[in-house]
Amino acid sequence: MIAEVYPLKRLPRKIAFFDYIAPEEIELKRGSLVQIPYRTKTIWGIVKEVKDKPPRGIKLKRVLAVYDDFTLREEELSFFEWLAADLAQSPASILLAAIPRPPKRTSIKHQPISWLPLTIPSSEADHVVRIVSQLSDRAKAFVQSPDIRRSTAVIMGYLNKNPKQKSIILAPTTRDVELVRSRLTGMDPIVITGEETNNERFKIWQKFRSQESGVLLGTRTAALCVDQDTTSVFVLRSGDRNFKSSDRNPRYDARQIVWDIHKRFSANLFLFDVSPSPETISRFPETEQLSWGTSAPVDVIDIHRERPGSASSSLTHSAVRLMEEVLSSEGRVLCVHNRKGVASALRCLDCAMTLTCSSCATVQVAQTHTLECPRCRLRVSTPIRCPSCNGVKLKPFGPGNQEVARELAKIFPTVSISIIDREHAGDPDAQILVVTSYWYEALFQPFKKLSVQAVIQIDADTPLYSTSPTAIQSFMQSLWQWRSVAYACRAPYVIQTSSSQLAQRILDKPFDAAKEELAARQDYNLPPVYRWTRVSHRSDEPRKTQIAIEQLKHSIDDIERARVGAVNSGPNGSQQIDVGVPQDQIDELLGIFTALDDRYIIDTNIYNG
Repeated sequence: MIAEVYPLKRLPRKIAFFDYIAPEEIELKRGSLVQIPYRTKTIWGIVKEVKDKPPRGIKLKRVLAVYDDFTLREEELSFFEWLAADLAQSPASILLAAIPRPPKRTSIKHQPISWLPLTIPSSEADHVVRIVSQLSDRAKAFVQSPDIRRSTAVIMGYLNKNPKQKSIILAPTTRDVELVRSRLTGMDPIVITGEETNNERFKIWQKFRSQESGVLLGTRTAALCVDQDTTSVFVLRSGDRNFKSSDRNPRYDARQIVWDIHKRFSANLFLFDVSPSPETISRFPETEQLSWGTSAPVDVIDIHRERPGSASSSLTHSAVRLMEEVLSSEGRVLCVHNRKGVASALRCLDCAMTLTCSSCATVQVAQTHTLECPRCRLRVSTPIRCPSCNGVKLKPFGPGNQEVARELAKIFPTVSISIIDREHAGDPDAQILVVTSYWYEALFQPFKKLSVQAVIQIDADTPLYSTSPTAIQSFMQSLWQWRSVAYACRAPYVIQTSSSQLAQRILDKPFDAAKEELAARQDYNLPPVYRWTRVSHRSDEPRKTQIAIEQLKHSIDDIERARVGAVNSGPNGSQQIDVGVPQDQIDELLGIFTALDDRYIIDTNIYNG
């Protein structure tokens, strides 16, 4: 008997498995966890197949032992094999990332939970009841939820209504996991964040697999704990990029994994986020698009109309007036300005016009000598004169948060002002807080009341100052994220923008706006219609890298409708190209990638989510 075994080892993508002799005294089957000799060490592996064939004169090593308390079932192992093909990685490398090794010691630390109350305003209780009822009638749905506090309340209501569920809850960061963990009163969730030791993780996963019901809570690492008995999967803040592993192989996206869990194992799938994305619209029909129903009042300020007569280069009359009203009643203001670097937009000082794309009206990004549209990728030379007033005073615009704080100090000299970002701890009790997205990710406490009487986004267009195809989606996410903070504070939300019509559309009808962005992406061959991958190559001899990339481009030319970007310089002297193909042609592209050696670094989904 011969056992084909996937070693739990990082292997080149061209190497799939190794043959071992299966001793008669050991019962092996597909999915068995076995100990095998590998070079000079003993490691663990997963049996791919057992064949009733002799070794054909080849001297093979023997399987040493089998771990009887763990077996990957057929559907689960097939899932990991599919994932390896989808990521252009060896199955062994995927299994290494997914399967912890059996521990030598069986005890693990049990972390007691100090339960904290999960409450929401009584006026919102009907929203929770309504959404729980809607989810109970659906196998999948997207819920536009203001924050993880409300999302957790819905999940709690759903699990209490369906107590025999075996569920996975995914959150983008360890901080989010800890916030949610303490609010799942009485559920005693099993937690995996990727920060556990191998022994702890193995026992945790074993415990979850052995249960008929229960909750596994974790970051993207928990998505690899595939169990075919899972009945429901919940994804909090589903648009967050932390769900994607981008820094090293395997470069998997937990959001794609849960979709395939939903398809392969018939598990319910429920996504929660502050706003829908084009990907959401493409995967959930209207009957599966649910919204919270209420949000903070919003005032969209067109800076083209207000700023020419303003004494401040950062603040409009309306924003200053609101701040004066709040501060006069001893209230506090949260000023959002997610910019610390150089300017990106180009603006006319004569008429305050911000230059936008002639094709799709998106704010253009100023490069060294050109302007580039982040949506349709139209690139034009930087004009000498303003297309609106013919003036010649075109200036890069986009002050950083420190300049904003200085302007605020001039307007309100007696008021305490504090900057909070990754480099500045600031005073969280100041009357005016100037914050970046770091504050939201690291300091904002959605389960606690925040005493803020106004939320003002100084330059809401910041996400648009990007050449990424997902710039519009990031704009949508940003608007609704800060509007949700205002909603939690019961405060008005004010945004200053050069794209007032687009912003108003996003805030008034987010699902329609996402549908329009999906249509635009179809026109420009962007996700989810096209799937975009990135291939990097590095050699000690740059000429070899250049030849390798050109050969790859030549291979891809045979794929009909494939799109290949320009060759760019990557990290550590590498060169890289972006390749896009329609979703129905991805297997052709992956077939090319699978044949490449490991000098090629491949990310098979660079724009997901």
